[in-house]
Amino acid sequence: MIRRFATLAWTCLASTVVANSNATELRYPEVWDADANPSITLDFDWLTIDPGFGGRPFRTRALGGSVPGPTIKLSPGTVLNVRFRNLLADQPESYKTSDFGRYNMYGDADMANLHFHGGHVSSVLPADDTTLVVHPGRSYDFTVPFPEDHMPGLHWVHPHHHGSSSLHLVGGAALALIVKDAPNSLPKEVENAEEKVLVFQDWDVPTARNIARKAGDEAFASSLDTIEGGLEVGQRFVTVNGMYQPTMTVVRGVWQRWRILYAGWQDLPLKLFMETNEAGCELQLLAKDGIFITDYPREITKTIPLPPGGRADFMVRCSNVGSTQFSALTRDTLTVVSQESDITRVDARDGLASSAVPEDSKNDTTLLNAQVTADLTPWQPASYPDYLQSVMEMPPTDGCTCPFVLKGYGDTSRMNGKTYRSGNNFQHTTYLGAIVQRELVGIYEHSYHQHIYPFQLVSGFEETEYFHFGDWHDTLLDGEGKKPSGVTTWVIRYQTTDIGGKMMVHCHNTMHADHGMMAKEYVREVAAGAGGSCECGIFGPISGPGLIEDDVGKVTVMGSVEEEVEEEANEEGLDENGGSTISYCVAVVTSCAAMIVSLSLD
Repeated sequence: MIRRFATLAWTCLASTVVANSNATELRYPEVWDADANPSITLDFDWLTIDPGFGGRPFRTRALGGSVPGPTIKLSPGTVLNVRFRNLLADQPESYKTSDFGRYNMYGDADMANLHFHGGHVSSVLPADDTTLVVHPGRSYDFTVPFPEDHMPGLHWVHPHHHGSSSLHLVGGAALALIVKDAPNSLPKEVENAEEKVLVFQDWDVPTARNIARKAGDEAFASSLDTIEGGLEVGQRFVTVNGMYQPTMTVVRGVWQRWRILYAGWQDLPLKLFMETNEAGCELQLLAKDGIFITDYPREITKTIPLPPGGRADFMVRCSNVGSTQFSALTRDTLTVVSQESDITRVDARDGLASSAVPEDSKNDTTLLNAQVTADLTPWQPASYPDYLQSVMEMPPTDGCTCPFVLKGYGDTSRMNGKTYRSGNNFQHTTYLGAIVQRELVGIYEHSYHQHIYPFQLVSGFEETEYFHFGDWHDTLLDGEGKKPSGVTTWVIRYQTTDIGGKMMVHCHNTMHADHGMMAKEYVREVAAGAGGSCECGIFGPISGPGLIEDDVGKVTVMGSVEEEVEEEANEEGLDENGGSTISYCVAVVTSCAAMIVSLSLD
């Protein structure tokens, strides 16, 4: 039962926004609450930014008017309605993947769509169908129901058009999406902790410039040419919330909940690590890929090997006054400064110590939530939803064990020896109720991601602090695991409980995915007794029971037919040439405040 409807319709066309790089204190994305705001629109457009790399500000494609975009929050049971507007203009000289010989190559620089990464949601339009194509000057209305029993957690949204995924992710087009925790469902120290959303992004400028030029995307390539700094790190930067090497100030001894998203696009784990730790910071793992672990708190003392596309929630406390230097991708990334505070008043009733704040600061939410406890309480959710019930001791259904071999680079990128084909072309099929097992090869150098259904880690690796048997993920990369274990095949397992339709699987190195390291499975909407069965290695069209109408072979393209463009233009305020005839709001951002200016564009 879906109990709430929320349309995300906040309009921010921010082609003139320039971030102020002089302030080094970490800033956080704006929060859009889909439960409270019934009307928000998500725009995809050019944005001028200055993360602090050196040189002049440069233009990139942004989602929602900032880099990263705003954080969307919603409750389980919400129907998320997103009007996605592609406000880019086509570059006539750029390469198109529909050109002869250019499929599974970089192209379509100004075409896009959205993927609700990590959501246990339908892949059938108008929901999370990444085969959708939205041309420049066009829009699409997504309707994405989040089930009532959806696990609370951190996910994200990003463009996912085949051919331009790399261009858009390397340019910072991504935002966090949080499914809210129910009130009083968490341990007190977690529920009371101040929440910090940290979006890590990889700006590999030489590689990005190379991709842009191969796609004929001269607008982005020439923009990247203005970046002059960072020669000592090969012009590869890591930003946190769009800022290069910011500082984060915390109160000594106070637990915070860090919600970390690595919006990555290459085959390197984030490798988040405390290079120095004068502040005495500790990290206790709470959740991975939006799913609570069963052995919280799990202390992580070594490098955090977060895969590209992966997320992790940590409870973090710094016990000393001082600073701690975090690196990511072997680069200095974030400085945490721990300062003293008046945490002296102890509430004997529950053993918690809280900040003794002045009377005139009692309404300061940050101070009121600054609470500390000596030890974290071991905890796991009272129950997990059906799609996250453990399958560790459940054998896979007959015929439902299939391989995925990820191999190759560039134009040799393959899944099971095949490149991606659109339309009615599938590698494997399953059905509702099946226990599905996948045997993954190449995970030490390629990151595996599947849509709709998270998977449980069953075997084929050596346990570490971060990777435990039985953990749930939707994105996986084990850059070091092959060395100690000598094993090359990871075994994952999940149950297809309630959502049917096509399911994308691919390498989350989008350079490999754009070159064809991507495939489709199909989950038939039929049970075993009604004709459901699994089939591996099809490499072609499917037919038979349990296929959803218009979901198997149809590819929806918004803007490919001139009549469609003109009809939509009348509805959306876009003329037939893609120009805007309606008013937008432009956010002019400084380090301290945002001023909203009304602007009419011709």
